[in-house]
Order: sequence, then C-alpha cells, then structure tokens
Amino acid sequence: MEQLTSYQVQLKKQIDMEEVMNIHHFIVDSSYDLYLYQDHLIADVRNLPKLLSFFFYYNTDRPLVMIIDGKDVQYAYQKIMNICEEPIENCVVRRFHEAHRDQTILV
Repeated sequence: MEQLTSYQVQLKKQIDMEEVMNIHHFIVDSSYDLYLYQDHLIADVRNLPKLLSFFFYYNTDRPLVMIIDGKDVQYAYQKIMNICEEPIENCVVRRFHEAHRDQTILV
C-alpha cells in the first residue's frame, strides 16, 4: 500500500556532503520519492543539482519539511535518520496518509 508521510525536521547543524550523497543514493536506488521543503526552497532528492542547491541555502535555525512517498515509508524514514543521525535535533510526523488502489490523491 502506498503511503505519503511528511515530517518536520529540526537540524542542529549543517548536513555534510557525504550524508547528502548517501540520502541521494538511497532514494535513487529505491522506489521511494523524497522531497525537502523550507520557505521558497524545494528539492526532489532524486535531482542531485536541486538537492545540492537546497542544502547550500537552507536555514538550520528553522525546521524543514521532509515528505516521503512509497511503500513502507517507516523503513525509508529509519534509513534516512540513520544516515543523518548526528545533525538531527528533532523530527516529528506532521501528516500520514495511506492510499488505497481505488483512491486518488491530489496535491
């Protein structure tokens, strides 16, 4: 069953390039979609130039929104949290939705 979950993530320091690349590789090698959003910045994690631009300009003083789409988003969430364990100060679920085959989601 497809799931769509958004998280509010507060970082305590900058994420380093190795962590950014590990997140990118995990998403590219999986069936998940991952989006990051903060103010006017938005990044599809599969798009490396946009992802790098996002991390050049985001503000660690304010939370960002992480949206994960796919099957078993809890697995993807745990994998991402393990990749960036140290920089994350707090992460809470904002919204969770399960999509059934006969249901359409419009954003």
